[in-house]
Amino acid sequence: MPSEQLRCAVRMRRGDLVHVQGKWREVCAVRLDRYATGGMAVVLTFAGGGRPLRVPADHLVTVPAPEPSAPPDRVLVEDASDCPAVHETECTTCGEGPEPTVSQDVAVRHLWCAEHVVRTGHTGFLALRVGLLRAVAVHEVRR
Repeated sequence: MPSEQLRCAVRMRRGDLVHVQGKWREVCAVRLDRYATGGMAVVLTFAGGGRPLRVPADHLVTVPAPEPSAPPDRVLVEDASDCPAVHETECTTCGEGPEPTVSQDVAVRHLWCAEHVVRTGHTGFLALRVGLLRAVAVHEVRR
């Protein structure tokens, strides 16, 4: 017997399993319907026939808990081998900015912003750091 969890009926999809009257049933169709009182209902039709299940859309149904996923075999790491990160700063009012730089020196960019404020009165700036990532095997990551 798989471990279980609850899911809102409106989130059910074709192929999902649902626990109904002591059995696991595969959903082969899902449709929305309305109750005469105006509320939304979900109608689940099951593979192998049998009577469809009609429940309020916000009703919780029992479904199998997902299998724990395997740990990833790859991770993303910063890649500075081909091109170091580039830092860009620009004024959000006029678009002016210093030349993009590979310098990691934040103080240089902040000084340009301070000078721009004095010169123009503009006070908003966009700061971007653009770098490359590379997917590498977990066992290759150096700690």
